[in-house]
Amino acid sequence: MEQVKNYIVTCDTLALLPFFNTYGECWTIVIEKYEKYLVKKKPKDLLAESCNYYGVSLNGIIEAAKKILPRQRMLPVCIPALDLCFFPTKSMEHLDCQWIAHSAIRHVVSKGKHSTIVLINHEKVVVEKHMSIIYNKMKSASHINDTYKRRINEGKEYHSFILYEKPSCYDCKRKS
Repeated sequence: MEQVKNYIVTCDTLALLPFFNTYGECWTIVIEKYEKYLVKKKPKDLLAESCNYYGVSLNGIIEAAKKILPRQRMLPVCIPALDLCFFPTKSMEHLDCQWIAHSAIRHVVSKGKHSTIVLINHEKVVVEKHMSIIYNKMKSASHINDTYKRRINEGKEYHSFILYEKPSCYDCKRKS
């Protein structure tokens, strides 16, 4: 696995997993479709920097998610520019929180109180959550992602309407 100092989430990013080195420092194992990297940053910090790179803030995304999914905790983090939505397996304040892209999941296998998430590249991620909780997190991530897509499309349609609308006096002048 290649070790890198910096990393920005891309469309190929499937999961951000915590890794504790021999000194107890929390780094991130990044699983992509075809590569794996070890990044010398905490998963949350890596995600925050990636959000900033794409013009949004992690706190802003969390606040927006609260409006879409009120009263829910451990909210998914969507990066609309990439059409990606990651859900946390624990509170993001926990160093051992794993971040999984909802679109990267092939299927989930139940192992009692644990689950194994099989990613689209056949990598496996063991999560300390029951399968039903993972499915609920996937559903929430999908709902937020779909809401953003719908809003973006509505915004495009609205602006198209304004740009192509005839001026109100157009018909008056033609009749004269």
